[in-house]
Amino acid sequence: MNKQQEMTSYLRYLIAGLKQGGVRQVVISPGSRSTPLALLVKHEKDLQYFVAVDERSAGFLALGLAKSSQQPVALLCTSGTAAANFYPAICEAEASNVPLVVLTSDRPPELRNVGAPQTMSQNQLYADHVKFFVELALPESTPLMLRYSFWQGFQLATRATKGVKGVVHANVPLREPLLPDLTQNTPIDLSLAQTSTQSLIAQGWFQKKGMIVLGSERSLAEAQLALTLANHLDWPIVGDPLSQLASCDGETQNYVKQADVIFEETRDLPEVEVILRFGKVPVTKNVMFYLRDSQAVQILVDETQQWPDYLYRSQYLVAESLTKVAKQILQSTPKRDQPYLQAWQNLQKLASQAIDETSEQFAFHESQLAMILMKTLARGEQLFVSNSNAIRLVDRLSGVSENSFQIFGNRGVNGIDGILSTVAGLAMQTKARTYLLVGDLTLFHDMNGLQLLKSYHLPVTILLLNNNAGGIFSFLSQRSLTADDFDPLFATPLDLDFAQVAKTYELAYQKVESEADFEQAIATSRKLTGANMIELTSQAQVPVDFWQAVLSNFKEKRMKGCQL
Repeated sequence: MNKQQEMTSYLRYLIAGLKQGGVRQVVISPGSRSTPLALLVKHEKDLQYFVAVDERSAGFLALGLAKSSQQPVALLCTSGTAAANFYPAICEAEASNVPLVVLTSDRPPELRNVGAPQTMSQNQLYADHVKFFVELALPESTPLMLRYSFWQGFQLATRATKGVKGVVHANVPLREPLLPDLTQNTPIDLSLAQTSTQSLIAQGWFQKKGMIVLGSERSLAEAQLALTLANHLDWPIVGDPLSQLASCDGETQNYVKQADVIFEETRDLPEVEVILRFGKVPVTKNVMFYLRDSQAVQILVDETQQWPDYLYRSQYLVAESLTKVAKQILQSTPKRDQPYLQAWQNLQKLASQAIDETSEQFAFHESQLAMILMKTLARGEQLFVSNSNAIRLVDRLSGVSENSFQIFGNRGVNGIDGILSTVAGLAMQTKARTYLLVGDLTLFHDMNGLQLLKSYHLPVTILLLNNNAGGIFSFLSQRSLTADDFDPLFATPLDLDFAQVAKTYELAYQKVESEADFEQAIATSRKLTGANMIELTSQAQVPVDFWQAVLSNFKEKRMKGCQL
């Protein structure tokens, strides 16, 4: 595609999303930078357009249309002061709870703040008079960006009418050429609809071959209910490490725990027709790729209506709680017996075998600690898994616990700062023995948190994975750099004596070198009233080699068609 065709495709998907979200009328104020949107709106079926030369008047025209219909009306202008002239109508719409979708065309970033004509700052132009603002990305026609554009249009329209109605604003930067390709008529192959569980039940989606994907930040009760639902539908279920699936009291025969191993190669996996997703996309990289590439219909359940789907793959959105959705399906759908579930269970057994067999070939290191961690903790204790490498080790390798305990993490923005202090707050609130699985760099980032453990005599056990490096980068593309570039910028060795660090903050300390050492250290921790540190040292490359060996073992088993 050339630039004109790319822009046209991108804006057609944006307009399709607006229509899907309920926009049926558009008020246009003529101008140059808004040319492609104006022309495409004019030629779009099912859209009624009006032209008002003066932007101030156009704003109030749109206000009147939306005030009468109570449906979102779009308002389009060119760049510069044209956008400022919408301001009075926007203020009135906000105060009157009238749904408007304001689209301000703009110069691209390279023409801003360099004296380009008809250019001013348009981001957040209407301040707190709008419910929502987004600056759209520059047009691209990749599948991801077309889905993104469609979702943005849908989100703008639905946010204008969700809850208290009001104004939303999208700033739309566009590069020349500004004339769209009006001959382009490829059908828009996306759909998105907010619906209800009962409607989906009536459509028969839960009678098909499906899968449940459970995101992070779930309670033990929610995880248990999700497992019950999976068992009822006879669907496999995969989940984020913080979903609580590995540590709740539910029946786990449908739980595909080693999903990152299984989804490394997605060819020849059992067919899935529908994916029921609760909340965020899991941290599991290969599950993310599977969701991105799957042709299955995806249903996203999110009672907050924030719709956390950065893959833009969902077709149905359900603004209900996990509990409500699960109970409705359990009550309204007969118990299923899906023969294809056995294939998923066999894959899970092969993956577990591959991990166990690989473990026998390696000396005890952080991968193996992650493997046994879930089976080590006791009922009522709690685990905090740090970001970077720690959460991925647990995700890929840990087993399923027979004891119920809560798993926490900071997966909002996924930073490595403030981890110890967060754990201090958890332990302070619950008084339960709290285990922190953490790497050396993350621990270094928040050593002030050690003072909190000491001062408040908190029952925290630090499980320190010390590879004297930013171990996560050994799994990423940066590993291909030369040592001269990789070591100072990514490995960043600290060469810290953590035994001395523990002593400074009056923490009990033990270094472990074997599984027996680790189990003994955990037993000792339970006898303490305050904080302690258990350190395991290893080389950053060892977990990488271990992971590659696991994948190789699993692939070999699949090729041989191992029967279980």
